[in-house]
Order: sequence, then structure tokens, then C-alpha cells
Amino acid sequence: MTSTEIGPAAHRQHLLTLRVSGWEIPAALTLPAGGNPTSAILLIPGSLFSDVNGDYPAWNMRTHVYAHLARQLSARGHAVYRYAKMGPGTGSVAVGQAESERVKSWPGRVVIARAALAAMRAALSNSGEAPLPTILAGHSEGAVVASLLAAEAGVAPLTGVVLLSGPSIGILSIMREQIGSFVPVAGLAEAEADFDAGVAFVRRGEVIPPELETRPSLRGLVGVGRMGQTYLAACDASDPCAAAAKIAAPVLIVHGGQDGSVPAHHAERLRAARGGRPTESLFLPELTHMYKVLPEGVSGMEAFGLEGETDARVTDGIDAWIRRLPAGR
Repeated sequence: MTSTEIGPAAHRQHLLTLRVSGWEIPAALTLPAGGNPTSAILLIPGSLFSDVNGDYPAWNMRTHVYAHLARQLSARGHAVYRYAKMGPGTGSVAVGQAESERVKSWPGRVVIARAALAAMRAALSNSGEAPLPTILAGHSEGAVVASLLAAEAGVAPLTGVVLLSGPSIGILSIMREQIGSFVPVAGLAEAEADFDAGVAFVRRGEVIPPELETRPSLRGLVGVGRMGQTYLAACDASDPCAAAAKIAAPVLIVHGGQDGSVPAHHAERLRAARGGRPTESLFLPELTHMYKVLPEGVSGMEAFGLEGETDARVTDGIDAWIRRLPAGR
């Protein structure tokens, strides 16, 4: 384990390797520069191939969102463990062929998050830290992973769960919602019908027919190939609202009002799904999916990949919420 000081002396960062199921995955643990941490936060990455910092090398996008969240939260007194999502350019290496193939799946996402939680607890114990209040924080697709993991008996004790830009419906339905961002209104009904026809094949585990492959609304789904379609179908079968409703621990729902990937109405549906369970919401109208302030005239993938500092109101809100929890300090 190596330790490096980054930026102002408000935190320390340890660069680690998460070894799980035939994979070596880059990870990092950030800690406050001085004093004992208030909590231990596991930051679970979202969809696409992100490195340990929350950059997307395969798409040349450098949002740095996970590094920013970790640094800001550690500067506020929390320990944060984050890790890359397996994929091109993320630094993840398969060291066991058969074993590594088994977790390149939607259930594998929970397997890896479970291992990361154990690794975080072990790293903190090895650093001499007493057991800390534990928070799961999942971003985007990772919010669903966090919800599923939180429902497992083996993760206890768990102090809280943060759903960061989390969806309230399956990934294929999210993709359907996004059609309107690239298809003119006049052709929207036809594009949605084409998408529904193609998705029906994917949900049945069948190949999308050649006559549908070239339809504009299906290009993204066709582009991920058969393995990607299998992953998406399995992910889509997990109901985010049902998973969130099962979380016994307190939940904080964080969402930006300029989120073009998972629009803000998903936060409202997740809140409603929680019913009477302890739940708070943090809504920031100006922020994107990656918690950047959206400049005027910017949209689509340009908005998704905005660089610059992640808005500190997110970490201010998370910090304040943790300190209000019964197990917070």
C-alpha cells in the first residue's frame, strides 16, 4: 500500500488493489489528514467503464467525479474507499480466466461490491482504526448495486445508504427515456416502437433481427454486442424501487436537476418507494449527472463528460446527513 498527499493537506490517499474473483482492480482509500474518521464510506461506481477516479478513458471523458467526492468527503472527516469498474482503460486486470469471466455479469457487480466492502473494513483495521459507522454510496447504476448489497444480511452493521443519481426503473427503460434526446419529436413514436421491438428480443435472450439493427433508437443497444445485451437484460430485471424499499438503514437520495442521464423524477419515485422508512433527499437544481454546474447551451454527452470540480454542495449534504444519523459522530 502506498500513501501520497494530494492537494491541500486535508486528506491522505492510499492506492490499493482490490483482488476479487480473478481480477486485480485499482482502488483507493482516502482518509482525513488528522484525527479519526467519522465514518467509512464505500463508493460504488456506476455504468460504463470508469477508472478509480471516475474518468472514462475509453470515451476520453475526464469527469474525475469519484476522486473529487472522495477527497471532499475525507476533508470533511470521512474515510472513503473507491474502486474502478472492470473494462477497457480502467487499469483492471484479469489474472484468472475462468473465475474472472464469471463476474463479468450483473450479479458480479454485487460480488465485487461485497468484496470491496470487506477490503475497506480490512484496510481501515490494518490502519489501526476502530470499527466505524459504515455507509454505502452508489452512483447511477451503482445505486442499484448499493441497494441490493444493503439488503444482504452479511453486510451488517450498516449505518446508511446514499443513492447518488440513482434510477427508479431498469436500465433498458432508462435507455428508452433517453431516445427523445437524439430523435426529433416527429419521429419519436416510431423510434420508441422500434426500440420496444428490439428490447423484447433482448429480454428473451434472443438476437435482435437484422431488419431492426439499423434503426437509430437501437444503435446503442446493438453496439454493446451480445454479451453487453445479456448484462443489460439482467440489470434491467432488478427493480431499483423494490430494492430501495428493502433497505432497513436510513437512506439519502441525492440528485441533480440537470441530470440528462437519469432525470430528476427518478429521485421522486425512489423517495415514494421508501414509504415510511427513514429517508432524506438532497436536490440540487443546477447540477448534472456528475454533479457539475451545467453551462448554458451544453447538453448530451458534452454535459455528461463535463470536467472541473464536483460541486461541494453534494459532499456538504452527505456529511451533514451522516452526522445526523444515530451512529454518526
